[in-house]
Amino acid sequence: MKYKANWIKTKDGNGIKTGHTLIVKVTEARIITGIVSRKTFYGKKRLQIGQSKNTLSFKLKEKKGKLTVNYKKGNYVLLVWAYDKKGKQNKWTDEFEVV
Repeated sequence: MKYKANWIKTKDGNGIKTGHTLIVKVTEARIITGIVSRKTFYGKKRLQIGQSKNTLSFKLKEKKGKLTVNYKKGNYVLLVWAYDKKGKQNKWTDEFEVV
């Protein structure tokens, strides 16, 4: 299984522009699960959880009262688990920056 996301290159590594959609694809996967978390001084805060057959998409927006706003610039963590038809599991952890 191979993991692929629509990252852009930043000076600190992987990144994505605020307000865009993060798309994660895993080839040969039967089911994948993903979590987007924000790194804070007290640990990680889960923002979104998703599950699909082989493609996940996370809109980088959140609710603030009645408004929908883009994610703040900063460091985030993406966790992805994938299972294939034989029941084998792969797990990826990737830190990225919202710019």
